[in-house]
Amino acid sequence: MSISSSSLNQLSKTERTERNRKLYDGWAPVYDIDGNALPLVDDVIFNERVVPLMQAQSADRAIRVLDIGCGTGRNTAKLPALLSQGFAGDSAIYAVDVSEGMMKEAKRKLEGGLVEVNVRLLDFHTQAEELAQFVGDPVDIVISTLVLGHVELDAFFATVGRHLKRDGWAWVTTMHPSIGEITGAGYRRANGLKVGGVTVNYETDEIVDAAKKSGLEVEGDIVEAGVGSDEAEAVANYGERARKWAGYKIFSGIRFIKSAIL
Repeated sequence: MSISSSSLNQLSKTERTERNRKLYDGWAPVYDIDGNALPLVDDVIFNERVVPLMQAQSADRAIRVLDIGCGTGRNTAKLPALLSQGFAGDSAIYAVDVSEGMMKEAKRKLEGGLVEVNVRLLDFHTQAEELAQFVGDPVDIVISTLVLGHVELDAFFATVGRHLKRDGWAWVTTMHPSIGEITGAGYRRANGLKVGGVTVNYETDEIVDAAKKSGLEVEGDIVEAGVGSDEAEAVANYGERARKWAGYKIFSGIRFIKSAIL
């Protein structure tokens, strides 16, 4: 189960990071194949919303992208092909995560792409200087999918704002707050034991307000999605584990534009 944002300070940064690192190190080998409905919905929305935007933008010029919390490279692996339309030599992708297990899976996916992906095991909460040295100049696009529930909002959006160009944009997704009240990130081991970390259930208003502090404004609609209302269709489209989420909104995605330099 998630905790509320008001309970966040009861755990130290180190404790939160270590618990989540252990969670994702253990989850990494099966993360992409364990049938979790939320990443599957995230994939669908990414393909619908983000892919067309990146294709259009990369057709005109070189693009620099930062992926914060790349995980297994589930979405990162889509980027090289999107950025290879004539400006591949000058485009660049940077991906960071705190989990060594997840990074290992990401590196496996990202080998041999048309655009090199620079990966680094790094925690933006405590390694801001290292992140700045790694990324260098501001980027055109930041993506961060299903990470928000594990981070401090102000620190996260300050990082996004710091590394994003003026008029650049960010795509940020998270578990929908309506189900964050009853569940949180986690998986079951082969022996059936449920393993969880620390997931914070942020309300949408909290997210938007935190982003504004770093000069980031919502662009377009806030995407709220699920597996559909019909159980049979949910299972057909997303697998058996989607059955219990039929009728729920489980996903929230927001596109932000950097409108100001603070």
